[in-house]
Amino acid sequence: MELRDFGSTGRRLGTAADCYDGSPWELHRGELWEQMGCKDVHGIVIALLASLFRTHARPGVTVMMDVYCDLTDANDASNPAAVSLRAPDVVLAGDLSAPKNEVYTGVPILAVEVRGTQSKRYLEEKVKLYLEHDWPCTWIVHAERQEVEVLCPGVASVVYTRAGAAVPLLPELDQHGLAALPVAALFDEAAARRFNDGWVEARVEARAQAQAVVTVLEACGLSMDDGTRARVLSSGDPAALRRWLGLAATAPSGEAFAAGMG
Repeated sequence: MELRDFGSTGRRLGTAADCYDGSPWELHRGELWEQMGCKDVHGIVIALLASLFRTHARPGVTVMMDVYCDLTDANDASNPAAVSLRAPDVVLAGDLSAPKNEVYTGVPILAVEVRGTQSKRYLEEKVKLYLEHDWPCTWIVHAERQEVEVLCPGVASVVYTRAGAAVPLLPELDQHGLAALPVAALFDEAAARRFNDGWVEARVEARAQAQAVVTVLEACGLSMDDGTRARVLSSGDPAALRRWLGLAATAPSGEAFAAGMG
C-alpha cells in the first residue's frame, strides 16, 4: 500500500506519473486534483466546440480534447510543489503537426473550460494558472447559464450571453470566413450544424459565385479597382452576388459596375 503526504490544502501530493491517459487526476502545484468527468451537457458542449473548431481551424492548427498541459512554474521547476499538469476541456495549438497523447508543453492559442458539475474553486484555480502562464486566451463556457466568458491576461473579462450574442473568433479559426460564433451554436446541435458543414458548403458556393462575377467582368473587358475586387471576392451574401453577376453582364464600364453594387 502506497502512503502519500498531503499538501497545504489537504489534498494528496502527487507527481507527473499520476497523470496518464485515462487518469482521474490532474496535478496542481504538486497536489492531486480529481478531474471532473464529461457527463451529460458538459460532454455535449465539449463535443460541439471541438467539432466547430476543427471545421474552422486554419491548416496547421490542432484541436485537442482533455490533453495534459505542462504548467509547471518555470523558475522553480525542480521543486515538486511547483509542478502542474492540467487538462483543459479543449485546446487549440499552433505548434503541432498532429494531435498528441503525451503532455503538451507549448502555449496554446486558446483553452476552453466548460463549467458543468465542477466546483467554482476548481475552475478558478485552473484558469488562474492559465493566466499566470500568459496563455493568451481562455473561454469559460457556462453550460447552465448558456454563456461564454472570454479571459485574456491584463484585460477585463467579457461575457457573451445566448440572447443573440456571438463570440468573436481568433484569426486562427477563420479558415472559412467565420468571424464570430453565435453563443447558441455551443449549446444546440441543430444550430451548430449551420456553422459546420452547412457553413462550409455555403462559403464554397459563395466563392464560386464571386469568381463568376470577376470572370464575367474580365470577359467583358471591364476593369475593377482593388477595393471593388476585394469586396466581390470576400462577399458571402448569395443574393448580392447573384445581383452583381447580372450587373457585371450589363454594366457599360467598371466604374458603373462599382457604382451599381450598392
